[in-house]
Amino acid sequence: MSVLFNSCRDDDDAGDGGDASGGTIKAKVSGSEFKADGQLATATYVSQGKMLTIYGTDMNGRAVQIIINNYDSSTGTWKIPNGTGSIGVVASYIEANTSGAQTWVAPYEGSGEIGEVKISEFSASGSVKGTFSFKARKQNDNTSFKEVNEGSFNLTVKTY
Repeated sequence: MSVLFNSCRDDDDAGDGGDASGGTIKAKVSGSEFKADGQLATATYVSQGKMLTIYGTDMNGRAVQIIINNYDSSTGTWKIPNGTGSIGVVASYIEANTSGAQTWVAPYEGSGEIGEVKISEFSASGSVKGTFSFKARKQNDNTSFKEVNEGSFNLTVKTY
């Protein structure tokens, strides 16, 4: 069995970068405000593997993670899923507490197009800015969903 990770970018408008201040990831998760900043919000780019990861966690144990596989350092829009049949973009929302963690993931089997990530600015030695939205399904529960909307990030990139 083999799994192919691929990412396709739309050449359309990459958006305005959202309104997150420097060092911040923010969004609304099913209507509730989410914000991660400082050392709790990161962007990493693995140049050889062409993978961009955007991650943030807040002080309440909630986290948002976005991974763009085969990222080519450009601006544009990446759909979730990307429509090629492979997993180019994976987004997740996590709630952790003392009894464990619950994770909602996009895409999921049969999801169709359920979100997008727009990169409006990227520099491997500088910053990444953009917006995102997605609908995620809870792992091991086909009836529980989280809507992540109005997401934006403005982060310094760590390149490896």
